[in-house]
Formats: sequence, structure tokens, C-alpha cells
Amino acid sequence: MSAPIAKTFDSIVHHLTTRTEHNGGGLPVTETDTFRTLNFSLMLSISHYIEDRFIEKRLSGLFIASFQKLSLFLPQQERYAAIARTSQAVWILGEADIVPPFVAEHLQFFRPPDRESQDYWIVLSDDPCFRIALFARERQEQTAAAAVASGKNGHRAGKRSFEGFWTYRDEYIDAIRHSVQTHYARQDLLVLPQTDSLGVP
Repeated sequence: MSAPIAKTFDSIVHHLTTRTEHNGGGLPVTETDTFRTLNFSLMLSISHYIEDRFIEKRLSGLFIASFQKLSLFLPQQERYAAIARTSQAVWILGEADIVPPFVAEHLQFFRPPDRESQDYWIVLSDDPCFRIALFARERQEQTAAAAVASGKNGHRAGKRSFEGFWTYRDEYIDAIRHSVQTHYARQDLLVLPQTDSLGVP
């Protein structure tokens, strides 16, 4: 049985494909852009674009990001501290291979309930002034062949490619948020951050 995040991804991609065919093979790049082979560097650039816009505009909406492992969050900690300064809530998803750092009361870490979710890359800004989502799945043959050594910004090194999309469409953003909120950002999956020497976050 597919993981909920996989079902959401496949459902949106199917809808995108149907829309593309209906529109004669193309969609406006400003509306939705789809990719079949998206490399790691471009994925990181799009992620940073979304994060930077959220920080620069001092937005207050929900921000969601996924990492394969929570240890990969550490090189991005300062960026997410800046996001958390204005955001009402930040949800970070990833395998709990470390005790994560305390960043802010409303920045929460969640471990995935299924292994399959680690193949997905999500960065989502849900603010009335800036609603956008990057949603991609790592290609399985690349996942198996990628090197395990740390690479740029703490991510795994090696040649990696993804299939996915980024979108401003409300219906897709709503679907991704609903899937994460229902199946992944749950209290029973919450990972408590580390505390300081006094035992106080």
C-alpha cells in the first residue's frame, strides 16, 4: 500500500498531466512548472528561493519542509530560525537520526510514519501573500546509486535527480498541506528538541 504522501504526489501529477494534455502540451511557467528530471542543485535553488522570499517578506503563514534525516536540517538551522521569527508555525519532517536543536516554540519536528516519505522533497509556504510549493520525488535508480557521503549544505553527495513540480495553484497547495497535516504533522510523531544545560528549551 502506498504511503499517503505518495498518493498525494501521484494524484497531483495525474491531474497536472491531464491539464497539460488538455492545454495542448504546455502550461504557463508562472502558473505551474513540471519537471521529469530535476537535478539536486536546481532543487536546492528553488527551495532557497521559497525560503528567502518568506524571510524577506516577513511572512506569518505556515511553512513546511521535509528532510530525509533531521541531521540534514542542521546546516539550514539559521535560515529556519529566520523563517520562525515571523511564521506562526514551521513543520519540519525527517527521520529522527539526531535529537534536533531548539529553534523556536512553534518550530516543530516530526518523524515520518513510513519509509517511503523519505524519497519526497517538500518546501511549502502557505501565507496569503505567498502560496507556493515545491513537491518532488527522488528517482529510485538515483537513490540506490547515490553516494552516502555528506555533500553541499549537509545533503547527501552524488548525482541525484528528481521528478516533480513547483506550483502556485491553491488546489495543489491545499492537497499537500492536508496530506502533511493529516498523516505526518501529528502529535504522536513529534520529536522533542534538545534542551540546554538547565533542562529548559
